[in-house]
Amino acid sequence: MIKNVRLYWRYLILLSACWFTVAPTLRAESLVIVDAVSLLQPQAQPTNESLLLRQLLQAYPADYSIVDVSRNRAREWEKTADNACMPWLKKTAARQQDFLFSLPYMIEAALQLVVAADSDALPLLDRLSGNNNTLSLTHLLQLKQAPLLGIELNRTYGNNIDSLVSQRYASWSIYTRTSSSNETGSMLPMLERGFIDATLEYRKVAERSVMSLRYYAIQEAEPFNLVYFACSKGERGQRVVNLLNEAIKLKSQQVAYQQLVLQSIAEKNHDQALQTWLQTLKLASEVEQHK
Repeated sequence: MIKNVRLYWRYLILLSACWFTVAPTLRAESLVIVDAVSLLQPQAQPTNESLLLRQLLQAYPADYSIVDVSRNRAREWEKTADNACMPWLKKTAARQQDFLFSLPYMIEAALQLVVAADSDALPLLDRLSGNNNTLSLTHLLQLKQAPLLGIELNRTYGNNIDSLVSQRYASWSIYTRTSSSNETGSMLPMLERGFIDATLEYRKVAERSVMSLRYYAIQEAEPFNLVYFACSKGERGQRVVNLLNEAIKLKSQQVAYQQLVLQSIAEKNHDQALQTWLQTLKLASEVEQHK
């Protein structure tokens, strides 16, 4: 086991330098950012997802602009555009039918079940979660006394959870809605107003809420979530993705960028998260080079 984390990072950086060959000169292509544009607004909090996005766009070798529209309109608009990208998205097979995806530019921790600290459901959740504070969402949603879980239809929570909740959309235990907001954590206001009893969210996002919350790990959640740009399909969109990928590969080798990526992940999971992210970058880069 490598005890010195800094030495481990340096080792990974040296190793990653061998992964990425020098790319040919790429034609500059302007970029339009839609969805999650709140991360780039002047009043945005200096969160790690906003700071990482800003760093990548600073490294992008052409101009970029922002189109501030609702999430649903952004996703439909991008399908007809030719140089637009949405940041901070998970990649799924369904989404790949509509968009081109960059290399992963960051990694997030597992999603958690979030409830109010004074929720009536706490005794049930504490009993089900046991000493390790981990719940089976499958079991929870089968209970008649289960808390009402708020789910966004235009968001993916990972294959296991998506499959689970899709089978129970008509259930009394799930409330669904399509979010029109381009803000992160757009289901939290529903929790704050008491319209739902629980939701699924990254802890770092939920902690920005004004209310006191409790968190439970979920057995069905992916341990880490890779984060991508999803861009317009077509030749111009591919050129944008190619340029983004070069910026991502460059920044991923910088210790300061890696530390910012890991900022919201529990320290005990840093090595595993970093290895997962860089290994995915390596494999995806090799695939791109052989196309």
